[in-house]
Amino acid sequence: MPTELRKIIFSHRELLEAFEDRPPNLPGNSEVVPPGTVRGVHGFQKFGGGVKVLLDIEDAKEGRLKRFNLNAEFISEVLLHYCAGLNIPVAKEAVKYLEVIGDNLALSQKIRAQEIFAEQAAEPPLDY
Repeated sequence: MPTELRKIIFSHRELLEAFEDRPPNLPGNSEVVPPGTVRGVHGFQKFGGGVKVLLDIEDAKEGRLKRFNLNAEFISEVLLHYCAGLNIPVAKEAVKYLEVIGDNLALSQKIRAQEIFAEQAAEPPLDY
């Protein structure tokens, strides 16, 4: 079975909206990101895979700008919540991962992974 790849690409404005509208009960939110106004989101592709996302928040209590290095679980939860609010379909059984595409952040989905099929396939004959 072929592998299907889907990418939901979020613009900078959409990332700001997603993090601004994050619910307070997301995993990691209470320990990582305080309440406050989102002032910036910065995404970077890491060498060797993965992403680094920095979030600039104006802390509601202290009134000053703070920067947070977010973990992938928290970022994914925020983006999935944002997609649900806009009725954007996300495959439940997909392998999900984040990647930076240009100045945007993408939630990529790998459905029906080809590796599983390849492990079960018979080896091709050798040509003589």
